[in-house]
Amino acid sequence: MNVRTILTNIVSFVTPKMHATRQKALSDCVHSLANGSAATVTSIGRGINSGAYEKHSIKRADRLLSNPHLLREQSLIYGAICRLFCTAKHPTISIDWSDLDECKRHFLLRASLSFDGRAITLYEEVHPLSTKEKPAAHKLFLRRLSLLLPAGCKPVIVTDAGFKTPWFRQIEALGWYFVGRVRKPCFYTTDNGGHWQCISQLYATASQRPKLYQAKIARNTPFACTLTLYKQKAKGRHALNADGSVKSSKTSQSNARANSDPWLLASNLPKTSHHGKNVVAIYRQRMQIEESFRDMKSTQFGLGFEQNYTIKLNRLSILVLLTNLASLALILLGVGVTVAKKHWQFQANTQREKRVLSFHTLGLRAIAKRLKLTAKQWRDTLKHCIHLLDTTSYSII
Repeated sequence: MNVRTILTNIVSFVTPKMHATRQKALSDCVHSLANGSAATVTSIGRGINSGAYEKHSIKRADRLLSNPHLLREQSLIYGAICRLFCTAKHPTISIDWSDLDECKRHFLLRASLSFDGRAITLYEEVHPLSTKEKPAAHKLFLRRLSLLLPAGCKPVIVTDAGFKTPWFRQIEALGWYFVGRVRKPCFYTTDNGGHWQCISQLYATASQRPKLYQAKIARNTPFACTLTLYKQKAKGRHALNADGSVKSSKTSQSNARANSDPWLLASNLPKTSHHGKNVVAIYRQRMQIEESFRDMKSTQFGLGFEQNYTIKLNRLSILVLLTNLASLALILLGVGVTVAKKHWQFQANTQREKRVLSFHTLGLRAIAKRLKLTAKQWRDTLKHCIHLLDTTSYSII
């Protein structure tokens, strides 16, 4: 099987009930993105493999972004992805916001499933500034996500410090679990409200061994949870100027102080042996969603979404969907290349103990080199994906 056939099969699998002509247009645009076209209308159109003039291919991509039927079918596509990958009872799902343009007009709210080094996007919404980080938007997003997930699925939702206690309450109301970072300014109490202190009082006791506290946070509306305090070993990284000296600007120093703070993680996970280590391991996976944002936006490393200047929300939603399908296909291709033991040929070094390149990058290189996988290798790839999904889910509950 060549990679183009595999890409077509992946798109067909998550769009089984779509009109054939619309499905073909969607598949061709995803092929264009996966082949290196930037996530803009003109670039996608020029990259479509067709005998038509480029002008007509660009118009074809333009019509797809404005297609009202595809806009309505987005939830069906995301639902198919959720059913395909959320096979565990307690999958680890990271949720975060990201800017879609430098003008701060539109923002992306995304839910991604933890995988091996790269997250798989399950559901996402484009929001204007007026609904960004609003409790009502969060509540509606969680409700829609719950309708897409398989019955009986109780995920562990992982978020950064931008999501506060109202978010935790919404997750508990659904019967789900959460792991979220708590940062200053926030107060906590360990004696049922008798004495409230700033969480910074805990920082001095942080170490590489996680510490657990049964506590309440949010002094005005107390919320009971388990706090896990952890400080990882310093990596010795420094932001440098062009001449190699360490940056000393106010912004750089502020970022350095923020990144030196220990992790204080709130959760409602059931107590187990090694509970602290489990919570820290779950929160570590949150970085995967940040890397998926880079894979979507970066021209150098990803699909070049940063080049587009679309301002209409509906068109942005479909463009984001196209990049999501392309990323999904690239990740699965990258897994296939690894299973087939062909990933070594794309490395710049001789490292053999572990995989050096991400699945996303391996997928891009496989398409560029028109790599072929046998039917058996592709079946082994799907089995390996199931194994990876099982190992990244929280199965101790």
